[in-house]
Amino acid sequence: MIRLTALIGTAAAASALGLAALTSTGVASASTIDDTFITVITDEGIQPPSTREAISVAHDVCTVLNEGGDLVDAVSAVSGYTDLETEDSAFFVGASIATYCPEHEGLID
Repeated sequence: MIRLTALIGTAAAASALGLAALTSTGVASASTIDDTFITVITDEGIQPPSTREAISVAHDVCTVLNEGGDLVDAVSAVSGYTDLETEDSAFFVGASIATYCPEHEGLID
C-alpha cells in the first residue's frame, strides 16, 4: 500500500503542477484540463486506447471515491476497466484525483 500511495502522490503532484500552470495563465478550459491529464499519463508511459476512454475512466475514479471507496478500490477499478498493471493504475488514480476530483487529495497523505 505504501508503494501505491507513493505512485498516486507522484501522479497527483505532476498533474497539480500542470494544472497550476494552466490556471496561472488563465487558460484552464475543460479541453486544456483534459489535455493536461492525458499528457501526464502518457508522459508516464500509459497509452490509453483513446483520450475519451481515459477521461471517462478518470471520472469513474472520482465516482468510486465519491461513493466512499478508498484508494485501493479506485486502483482496483482502474485495473479492472483497463489492461494496466497495478503500478500504472495507481499512477492513473493519482492523476485522476489531482485533475478531476482534488477534493479527494486528502486520501493520498
